[in-house]
Amino acid sequence: MELISTFPDPEYLGRLARHLKDKIEQHQQGQPLEQLLMSCSAAMNWIADFLTDPNVRWTKQELRVDDLWLTGTNPTWNAIIIDRCKRSPAELRAILRSDPQTAALFAEAEFDELPILVRVDDGKYKVLDGMHRVIAAIRDGRESVTAFVARLDGQPRPQCEPHVVYDLLRAYHRGINRDRQALVVALRFLRHAYANVDRLLRERFSKAWVPDDEMQAIIAEALQE
Repeated sequence: MELISTFPDPEYLGRLARHLKDKIEQHQQGQPLEQLLMSCSAAMNWIADFLTDPNVRWTKQELRVDDLWLTGTNPTWNAIIIDRCKRSPAELRAILRSDPQTAALFAEAEFDELPILVRVDDGKYKVLDGMHRVIAAIRDGRESVTAFVARLDGQPRPQCEPHVVYDLLRAYHRGINRDRQALVVALRFLRHAYANVDRLLRERFSKAWVPDDEMQAIIAEALQE
């Protein structure tokens, strides 16, 4: 969805965007997990959930292509991968070989030797990152791919990108939505969903950072069980 603005100077907006991008990159220099957490949040994928979870165990393995469970990419590709092929590499391979029009849709997929990421769920090897490479491997007749495989050992404990908490607090603070109880409930939901939200509320959104008595009272209430 394209964003719009009433700001009168597009060139200024471009300079401001580059300035903020550089500022964030300088802050995150040498901290790839922070960069990944922010990027995965912007890309709306699950990768950082597994990379930041201390209860996830990783192994590097060679996996048979036909043992993979194909995951979503974009609506056009999903109509083939999910709806027609039911996430099956074998079914996709058969369609790519028999249907030139469908094969043309996936022509841009390229293979390289970079390992894909896979999560084990319900006994299935679900592709977490690298679907373009997997599709290219299927199309090119490769039998196996190298993967970093994630297995959950205990309850999920992913990390939340700080802006998720900030967005909720800002909407209330600005008066965009003054439903106090809904904000408390939303913050409690995040606390129980993500392992770092308690720390964020106590430290990153402490009074030193958010010097507002009403906001601090809301945070204190949200921290109560």
